Amino acid sequence: MRLVFASNNAHKLDEVRAIMPSGIEVLCLREIGFEQEIEENGATLEENSRIKAETVWEYVKGTMDIDGVFADDTGLEIDALDGRPGVHTARWYLDNGHGTMDNGHGTKDLSEKEIFAANRAKALRELAGKTNRGAQFKTVVTLILKKSEDRFQHSDLQVKGVVRGQIATEERGQGGFGYDPLFIPEGYEHTFAELPIEVKNSISHRARAMEALVQTLHEIA
Repeated sequence: MRLVFASNNAHKLDEVRAIMPSGIEVLCLREIGFEQEIEENGATLEENSRIKAETVWEYVKGTMDIDGVFADDTGLEIDALDGRPGVHTARWYLDNGHGTMDNGHGTKDLSEKEIFAANRAKALRELAGKTNRGAQFKTVVTLILKKSEDRFQHSDLQVKGVVRGQIATEERGQGGFGYDPLFIPEGYEHTFAELPIEVKNSISHRARAMEALVQTLHEIA
């Protein structure tokens, strides 16, 4: 089975490929020549995941030897911040505090590493002085598989993975990406960035969502 993962994020791709069983080939957007920018304007993780999957499916259907497309959207939901940043997790540092994502500092000249660092810095600022540091990561995956007539088979099929934890008071660890140096998963004393990659990949929100996806593929195969 050949599936397209609607992302070019190298970190996510490595994690997904490590989780997927043999027999399922996972291609990224770059590998299928998809270059357009997908406008993720949904109000929820579920909506954004579906938007990405459907946009890429429209690109590949009927023209490529592709069995399906899946897309994920992930959010960090912090208890003391009423679930923020949620759907704005990837670019939270742009949040000006008034419900919009524009603080006058664009992303044009920032590297991925710098964006990650800016997001983590904002998380620490927002939680300064707060005793409740509970949080969760949530990943929602939308799967679209083709039928013989190349139409949507499961256009609304979604699975999710959630991992509870705490936000550390300072960055710890050199591994992982995104908020990993701040997130301590439930049952552990170390952040995702401190844990061995094989441990993180076995317990992460994305791992749990992908396990649910693999189970779904088995059930509908």
